[in-house]
Amino acid sequence: MWEQVNDLMVGACDLHIHAGPDIPPRRQDILEVARDAAEVGMKALAIKDHNTITADRASLVRSVLGDGVLVLGSIVLNHSVGGFNAEAVEKALDMGSRIVFMPSMDAALTIEKVRVTGETPWLLPFVKRKNPQDGLTVLNEWPNGDRVIPEVLEILRLIAERDAILDTCHLSARECMYLIDAAKEAGVKRIIVTHPNCSVNLMTIDEQKELAAKGAFLSYAFLTCMPLFDRQHPAEIAEMMTAVGEERCLLFSDFGQVVNPPPVEGYKMFLASLLAVGLKPEAIRKAASENPARLLGLT
Repeated sequence: MWEQVNDLMVGACDLHIHAGPDIPPRRQDILEVARDAAEVGMKALAIKDHNTITADRASLVRSVLGDGVLVLGSIVLNHSVGGFNAEAVEKALDMGSRIVFMPSMDAALTIEKVRVTGETPWLLPFVKRKNPQDGLTVLNEWPNGDRVIPEVLEILRLIAERDAILDTCHLSARECMYLIDAAKEAGVKRIIVTHPNCSVNLMTIDEQKELAAKGAFLSYAFLTCMPLFDRQHPAEIAEMMTAVGEERCLLFSDFGQVVNPPPVEGYKMFLASLLAVGLKPEAIRKAASENPARLLGLT
């Protein structure tokens, strides 16, 4: 199996990695992760930081490693950057950020799942606000708004203008439906729905299929399978991917936590787990390599 995994790693992309310097501390710094990725022949990485932009450190790593692996920066629209702050997004894009993530730890849904319902207890140390009404939502009202707020529409315009990637991050399925419709109307062409297999924004298969039909890629995280997180069986992810269709799926580790393996090793484990539960190598290669390369405009 490991020969097959090593073959699938060549050209693979992980567009959701946490690496140091960061808060909380991470297993590896960004240069260490990138060197590991280059060694196994991966094509691209994207570095996510809940607190600030990563385009600057990504640029530095590219200058050190050269053409070994494409390392991309991003911005996450939490309160630390002003929430739905179009100026912060514009500056991040000017610095080379490729992905604009909607809110994560400050999303209204995250606060609800962590502080109210207790469905995602492992995020408790990182979610400071206790009332979902103090969180961020792309809609005019939480949880049942029916339109995307003007601040987010301006951000969508910037993403479309720069042909960047919109990532829905920790938004609910309902928020994603409205956001993706607004994004398409604004001209956004590259859209990711992040970890619909995760307890913090778990989506039904029907919801996932509807979002894929709107043109989004559904990106599945291996983090959820870890012992200190959701303990999800990889077969559940394979079932979701099969239902959605391999053409609309991506894979990412979401690793970097000190209690988990290094991100590149975690990605290998993800591929091995999916093979072990019966997902075909061709479907895995689509989600690991071909689809993200197409999303990034590398093919």
